[in-house]
Amino acid sequence: MADHDGLDPLPPLLDDAAGWQPLTVDTEAPHVARVYDFLLGGKDHFRADRQAAELIQRANPHIRDTCRQQRDFLRRAVRHLAAAGLRQFVDIGTGLPSTPTTHQMARAVDPAARVAYVDNDPIVLSHARVLLADGGDGTAFVEGDLRTPGALLQDPVLTALIDLGQPVAILVTGLLHFLPDHESPAHHLRTLMDACPSGSHLVLTHGTADLAADLARATAAAYRQSSIACRLRDAREVLELVGDWEPIAPGLVPMAEWRPEGAVARAVRERQIAYGVVARKG
Repeated sequence: MADHDGLDPLPPLLDDAAGWQPLTVDTEAPHVARVYDFLLGGKDHFRADRQAAELIQRANPHIRDTCRQQRDFLRRAVRHLAAAGLRQFVDIGTGLPSTPTTHQMARAVDPAARVAYVDNDPIVLSHARVLLADGGDGTAFVEGDLRTPGALLQDPVLTALIDLGQPVAILVTGLLHFLPDHESPAHHLRTLMDACPSGSHLVLTHGTADLAADLARATAAAYRQSSIACRLRDAREVLELVGDWEPIAPGLVPMAEWRPEGAVARAVRERQIAYGVVARKG
């Protein structure tokens, strides 16, 4: 990674014997964040991640477009919420640094926006300095997990930055479809949402077979073949995750069709495999 603001550059993440490897990382097993990094054109991945990504690409030749559409959805949602007055954002499962970062998205609208990044991956943690290099006092990295929401809500790094007595935007994109039912994603998400005050928002994406069914199922099967759990959910199940929070217009829609900045091409609409939604707590 490149040097940022005088920080020493981080060591490259190589997967061969001559390269540096974090001691706590299993480089023989693919990891969602690193597969996603590869698909977005990043450099922080190992051989196992590339092999998984290549298998997924064979199943879905458009998966890179889907990843970019997810980033675009996040940018539109964050900028909309910042323009509506939201000043606090908690990005759960943030993954490896990708430009623009969430705080860059929000601060393009309001320079005072505060962002807490949450992830449990050691490689993401090792890159936190890069992710936060231009963030100043208004950003923080929290080593946490959606599956332990109680600990996350009490984390001193999070609570020093985010005032849960004021509205907050909870961002959970590209994560929930990797949590099978037995890991209770609805319960964990609800614990977080219950801790948020009125006026808070949830930004969520989720893989589904409601749209391009064959493509979605092939993609999910390729993830599972790579030993990455993948649970597609239909519109009813995704709205159950949202609970009693009210989706704002246009509601639960394919990601590329949530407040697009231009016409969505027919070819894009026909390849959608994920929903996007932004919901408000009344």
